[in-house]
Amino acid sequence: MCDEQEARDVTQESFIKAWTNIAQFNPERKFTTWLYTIVSHQALDHLRSRKRRFALFPRSPAEPDVPDLPDERRLDETVSNAELAAIIRRLTERLSPTQRLVFSLRDLQDLPIGEVLEITGLSEGSIKTNLHYARKQIRTMLQRSYHVKEK
Repeated sequence: MCDEQEARDVTQESFIKAWTNIAQFNPERKFTTWLYTIVSHQALDHLRSRKRRFALFPRSPAEPDVPDLPDERRLDETVSNAELAAIIRRLTERLSPTQRLVFSLRDLQDLPIGEVLEITGLSEGSIKTNLHYARKQIRTMLQRSYHVKEK
């Protein structure tokens, strides 16, 4: 969600939905996959709602697109892996909701493709395509804004 309060709201809504729908849980599936499915759908719904709100009330030009990013132009030489991971998480805010979901589940949560498929309901090809474009866009943003070179 790239915003702590929004993440808390989505988490709370997700647990309420899980609690009210626990009878529909299939014990032959992994509980975490079922819960991830609920959370990812809640997050996508929330992102779509936020997108509609921003369409009605766009950001002012003075507001930066991605706040809290360092101004350092030699990012690869100055930040730790933890700081780089935090920057990448912030950059995911610029991805489309589907790309953000797939990238977060696969690369940030390190879930296998099969579990991402089960959580999102997307086809394997769609997951791989969205993941490819998400990685490419993040790589481009890092190269353009911070002159990070591929090794």
